[in-house]
Order: sequence, then C-alpha cells, then structure tokens
Amino acid sequence: MRWLILALIILLSGCIHRSEPVWTEVPMAQELLDSVTANSRRYTSLDATASVSMTTGIKFFPSQQFLLLQKPDQLRTDVLNGFGLLLLQLASDGETLSVFLNTTVPGRFYRGPASYKNLYRFVKVPLAVEDLLALLLYGPPLIMHQESNITVSKKILTLTLSGHNNSRQELLFDRQFRLIGCRYFTGREKYLAVDYQKFPPQNQFPQWIKIMMPLEKIRIKLELSELKVNTTIEPVRFSLKPPVNIPIEEFPE
Repeated sequence: MRWLILALIILLSGCIHRSEPVWTEVPMAQELLDSVTANSRRYTSLDATASVSMTTGIKFFPSQQFLLLQKPDQLRTDVLNGFGLLLLQLASDGETLSVFLNTTVPGRFYRGPASYKNLYRFVKVPLAVEDLLALLLYGPPLIMHQESNITVSKKILTLTLSGHNNSRQELLFDRQFRLIGCRYFTGREKYLAVDYQKFPPQNQFPQWIKIMMPLEKIRIKLELSELKVNTTIEPVRFSLKPPVNIPIEEFPE
C-alpha cells in the first residue's frame, strides 16, 4: 500500500504546473553591449572541424570542412564531401585568394585578389569577409544607434538598438545573459540573423552556429568539433601552393 501511495504522489507531483522563473535582475543596456564587445575582442581565431549544411533556395549542400579563421580577414577552408573526398581548398591571407577546385580531372587552381567578388564565387555568402568572420567568431557587428530598449519574455531578453534610416538590431540573451542570437533589420525587413547554441564550459564559445539571410533565401548551419579558439595559426596556412602539373589561372571576369 505504501508503494501505491508513493507512486500516486510522484504521479501527481509530475502533473503540477511549474511556473517559469521570474527575471529577478535585468542588466543595463550598456552592460549587455559591453559583454558583446568583450566577446568580439576575446575570440580572435578558430581552428575547428565543421559539419556544414548550406541551403540556397531549394538547393541543399552538405559538407565536412576544416576551418581556420583569423581576424580580421584571414580564412581557410578544406571542403570534403560525404565520402571524405576533397572538393575544394580555399585560402585567403586578406590580400591574395588561392583556390584549388578538385571537382574536375585534372583539378584547377586559381589565384588572385581577395576581393568580395572573387570570394563570393566560392563562399556564396553575400557578406564582407570581415563581417562573416565576426559572426563566426561570436562577435556580431553592432550598428550605430541612437536608442536602446530592453524587453523580456519567459526565456529570452532582447536588447533592441535603433539607428538611422530605420535600421534596427536585436540582440538576444538567455537567462545567463549569454548572447544566443542577433537580428538585423531595415524597417520591418529582416535581412540577416545568426543563432548561437551549445556553449561548452571550458571556453563558452558556441559549437552550433546558424546564419540566415531571408532575402537571399540562404541558410547555413555549422556544428563545430575539435575546436581550438585563440590558437596561434601560422601565416603560411592561409596560402596554397598549386599541385604538381596544374597551372595557376586568374579568376574569370
């Protein structure tokens, strides 16, 4: 009988509605902005393996990548398909862009200026490389603003920044006041969003990042593993040498 009573108590306790915890303390807007700026300064480089899925319109491109990122504008990615075969190597030291395409026989090797146009041919994300690296290194750029406003819901605190020409930015924080998302608007139109999840205790750097560009119908999801933050990356790793017997080509106009 005692077991029956205990089981009933456990069952009933599971049915009791537990109200959401109340926000007992809300920081000032400047404190939250300072925390975002601190993150931007704290994380300057990343060496990681990334499971990447990219959707453009109705096209879906999954890949496995080895990423090297160094602020403000150095990057390298080695892209493999699902079978572990190398598809693409791309490296930029901020001035020179080198790309090895291994999707034809023989492969093709390009070298030229690290311009927005040349990077976009392969990265397919319409962002300046400095902005892309800032988003990936957990330091989304802040807009110039004249007003700030804080609102809270059950689980999220939102800091809204209002700037010139109807520009607006929303910064989303969880109950630990960690930045978990950022939204950019022109008027009512959202043109860029990023979400951050999975924060390991050792460095609090997000292991799951999602970038969305609704107007271009672009979505990118990265699941990071084996990551090293603020590690020293040798400059030579941001350049590529052409494989033997493959000529160096200029990027097409």
